[in-house]
Amino acid sequence: MSGYSSRGNVVSQQLTSARLAVGYVRVSTDMQANDGLSLDAQRHAIESYCASQGQRLVKIYHDIESGGKADRVGLANALATSADIVVVLKFDRISRSIKHFCEMYEEHFADGKKELVAIRESIRLDSALGRALVSILLVFAQMEREATGERTREAIAHIRRQGFHFGKVPYGYKAIPAPQNPRYRILVEDPAEQTALAKVKELVESGCGLSEIAEMLNAAMVSPPQGDHWTKSLVYNLKLRKGWHRCKPVNNRNHSDEEVKRRMRELRDRGTTYRSIANILNEEGYLPYKGKKFSESSVCRLLGNVKENRLLTPRAFCESIIRRAEGTRPSYPVLAKLLSEGGFVTPRGNTHWWPAQVQQLLNGSYDQHYRRRSPTSPNNCGR
Repeated sequence: MSGYSSRGNVVSQQLTSARLAVGYVRVSTDMQANDGLSLDAQRHAIESYCASQGQRLVKIYHDIESGGKADRVGLANALATSADIVVVLKFDRISRSIKHFCEMYEEHFADGKKELVAIRESIRLDSALGRALVSILLVFAQMEREATGERTREAIAHIRRQGFHFGKVPYGYKAIPAPQNPRYRILVEDPAEQTALAKVKELVESGCGLSEIAEMLNAAMVSPPQGDHWTKSLVYNLKLRKGWHRCKPVNNRNHSDEEVKRRMRELRDRGTTYRSIANILNEEGYLPYKGKKFSESSVCRLLGNVKENRLLTPRAFCESIIRRAEGTRPSYPVLAKLLSEGGFVTPRGNTHWWPAQVQQLLNGSYDQHYRRRSPTSPNNCGR
């Protein structure tokens, strides 16, 4: 009895001292997951490896996602455990993106508290050579992922050029095997859904609102494109796809977008608040591209999207900076740097400004040059 007791103690000590490991397996598609062979093969390899190395395998996590995606639930759970080792079959199972792999390594493995093991490659990451070899492998893994995407896009384009359908079936149609090649599908009209489309079009043309149309379709028990019932967004998206949506007319204005933006910028340089700018613009007769009047949020959005090197001349830009400085006039070198960073072009066509050029600019030496080349842009920027 004493012999059995001592052997039991040894086994217990070995289990206690064994390093904890978690496994991670991944396939890219549901088809591979349903087939089972790929996931089962990875699991078997991880279980065999941990048993041969005397490691205690706690759990094997899995994902059915592309290796190019960083936010995978199974991978996140595997990395969040307190296990000593994360075991994968190959490095490309854990990532096919060089950037993602490097970020993950720095966050979870660089300090040496946790080890990443790839069974097939037999590469340790605790040396510079190992990390370099992994980088080379990941280059080819990323290249293969991108090449797979290219091949898939080319195959889809070829199918569609032949007149067959690939992808989601649009509402109003159904997909059936092509008579000349049953491997592919073609679209034919679905009578019930075509009747529903005609009903929706009739309601849209009669001037009914989106919510009203959705309620009427639900009351008539019409099957929606997706989900259990019609919603406002479903009706709106269907209108857009079918070309039944009528855009609201834009305002007829006697001023350009650039004039509005210059006026906004001028008022803002004086310290005027966004709400006050909107009120002043409305009082002065300025109109937005759409809508009845300017609001605080629309002014804030438009000023945030202003491209100053298209809206202002270099001198107007410098004067704007000086006004906003509130008495502390920026030096010529500072203004030269701001002009260069803002993409303003000098009279000779360069983008680098010198302080002496800024001084001449503010003295009006280049006014005639920029008056001839005043910035203009299409009248559709102030939307």
